[in-house]
Amino acid sequence: MKILALDISTKTGWATFETEPIAWAGNGWDVAKGHKLTNCGLIKLPQKIHEYGQYPWSYLNAASAMAQLLLQLANQVKPDAIIIEETNKAKARYTQKALEWIHCCLLDRLLDNLSRSVPVYYISSSEWRKTLGLVMSKEDKKNNKALKTAKKLAEATGKKLNKAELGIKGSVTKKHVAIRYVNANFGLDMKVKDNDICDAICLGVAYLRDAKICDGK
Repeated sequence: MKILALDISTKTGWATFETEPIAWAGNGWDVAKGHKLTNCGLIKLPQKIHEYGQYPWSYLNAASAMAQLLLQLANQVKPDAIIIEETNKAKARYTQKALEWIHCCLLDRLLDNLSRSVPVYYISSSEWRKTLGLVMSKEDKKNNKALKTAKKLAEATGKKLNKAELGIKGSVTKKHVAIRYVNANFGLDMKVKDNDICDAICLGVAYLRDAKICDGK
């Protein structure tokens, strides 16, 4: 069985998995469940949205272009199921518009080209994080608290913040936790710039671990 997981945006992270009846250790396998990460990557729009024409058609054209790229990926993978991260409310309305239109265009393309024989499931980001137990550690929280205190002190004194000297890192976020999980469980060396790919990998693993599927309500 092949699974295609998508973290959709103008930079879409994707990951493919194959399932095996017997779990075994080593080389990209999820030992607990017997699922193999077979491939992953990032698909980016070749142009910025405003370069796709005059508004509002620029958004439709950009969404259509990304949907076509994702359809090509689906046709190459030939998945038995497609897993997509549910949308979250964005702070910027045009970011939200682009995201929702890409989802709409992709579903339309999938329906026309793959029919309903290939199921599409949505999983919320909070659900896949909960399923995988992805939470910030005490050390992460301690680091963030120390960083916040150091920044306030630097602003008050006018001194430059030296994190290395203070023994603290930059702010640790949910993205960092997902990257850390992927690297630890799949022997990869993902960086912060790879966060969309890591989210797609985590999404796929969560689905294979029976994460709750969104029902649109």
